[in-house]
Amino acid sequence: MDIRTQRSKTFIWKAFFDLMTEGEPFSRTTINQICEKAMVHRSTFYKHFEDKYALLEFGLSQIFADYKAISAIKKAEKPFTWAAAFFENSAAQVLLNAQKKDEVFFDLLKNYSIAMMKEDVLTAYQQIETTVSVPLDLLAEFHVSAIFTLSHWQAKNSQPISAEEMDRYFQQLVVNQIKKD
Repeated sequence: MDIRTQRSKTFIWKAFFDLMTEGEPFSRTTINQICEKAMVHRSTFYKHFEDKYALLEFGLSQIFADYKAISAIKKAEKPFTWAAAFFENSAAQVLLNAQKKDEVFFDLLKNYSIAMMKEDVLTAYQQIETTVSVPLDLLAEFHVSAIFTLSHWQAKNSQPISAEEMDRYFQQLVVNQIKKD
């Protein structure tokens, strides 16, 4: 991708990010608003993105680039610790806080996160020996589902639970059962 294309895409994303973090819900943000904020013509927007969903995916890949750079094995073994470290004071956290009431945004973010985590888990399981003889894609589904189940339980718990404690639960429930002794 040439530098002008990258610059245009980044500039359009920044405008969209600003709109969403200034209080405009993702689900109600229009292409016209994005173009006006970015000071670009609609044709420029459509030259780079099919729609705002493609723009969001581009932006999330930018925001989560540092998280993706963390070792897949580290994230698979201690998902809560690595996620907590990444989100603290990050653009991702700012966006999550600003969009917390937009169900459409959260569904898209959940799907994006699931795909990203499955990719990490598959990579990790290809690098470690396991005691289970199930297909790796099923194992990845199980692993990611366990993370979401624990996260849901953590959110409902009346007492705060540290990322390290959540990882201990995760280790007991999942990782220790899968790793080869």
